[in-house]
Amino acid sequence: MEISSFGLSYVESDPQTHQPSACIYVKPVGGSEILITAPNLTFIELDCELRRLHAELDEIRARAKKKFYKAEAASVGS
Repeated sequence: MEISSFGLSYVESDPQTHQPSACIYVKPVGGSEILITAPNLTFIELDCELRRLHAELDEIRARAKKKFYKAEAASVGS
């Protein structure tokens, strides 16, 4: 099973805006970084993106839980 990790990419001065910028990426083992957020110019923007990702992961967890429990109940009922 391939393992991935999340990371923070931060630059002190973005070449286009000349402001600090940060984004979140996922990096598979042995692979290249894949951005999962747009560059954010403030911590508040970055925090909003992190909260959005957290909410999406919570929704995925809830859907997966329903499917696993449904499959478990079906196998017990067989």
